[in-house]
Amino acid sequence: MESVELSGQVWRYQTYGSPTRPALVLLHGFTGSHESWEALAVRWAARRFVIVPDLPGHGQTAASADISEGTMPKMADRLSQLLRRLSISKASVLGYSMGGRLALHWAVRHLQQVQCLVLESASPGLDDMAARQKRRRQDRELAQSIETRGIEWFVPYWSNQPLFQHQSDSLKALENRIRRAQSAMGLAQSLRAAGTGEQESLWHNLSDVAVPVLLVTGSQDAKFCAIAESMESRFPNAKWVCVARSGHTVHGEQMERFYEVVDAFFAENGSR
Repeated sequence: MESVELSGQVWRYQTYGSPTRPALVLLHGFTGSHESWEALAVRWAARRFVIVPDLPGHGQTAASADISEGTMPKMADRLSQLLRRLSISKASVLGYSMGGRLALHWAVRHLQQVQCLVLESASPGLDDMAARQKRRRQDRELAQSIETRGIEWFVPYWSNQPLFQHQSDSLKALENRIRRAQSAMGLAQSLRAAGTGEQESLWHNLSDVAVPVLLVTGSQDAKFCAIAESMESRFPNAKWVCVARSGHTVHGEQMERFYEVVDAFFAENGSR
């Protein structure tokens, strides 16, 4: 893996393919790492320069002692810096779940760097303040539990969430292996800084994201299908694809279909 210091914090990232090709950034979800994208990153590297960071508190990128460094706006700014360090003016950006929320923040704050945007099972946040406060309390309670009870308690607790009930045994085993390698403090800090309850709602910013947007959800993930349907009409140029026989983790549960849909979108929007 490679490393770069961004405003005093060391970020680790993996690259695939030649830097002479169009750039693609892949952003993992909560409890993931660059390994979560490896199978697809290798395939896309045939035609793209693929950049896959470990987000703060995950993989080999440690959480900062300064919790504000792990917030969505700060992480988006650090990703912007990373692209500049790599002398890349524009990239296609694909984010899953938490990574999708981060991808959207990046587009809102640094739209000039985004060629096109893919949001998989992602949300712009919670518009209702009472719902945000409730989620913030839940995230902070979970963060405390992770720190006090440890990763070995957390892994089965998290993998048995209804959100992941449609995952195959092999996918769940892969994700749990990645989770067991995480730091309890890192995941706790990530929840406190960048949990859904902590971030500002971006619903009112969607109309400003004037790049092609692809929304991908699984047909068995009713909550995020409803969110995607609402988001689609608010972006100036968005398309929503609902993938059959898939839950939240579309890229893992229906990898071939996900690859086909996303790759076609890249081809349509100048990144192939």
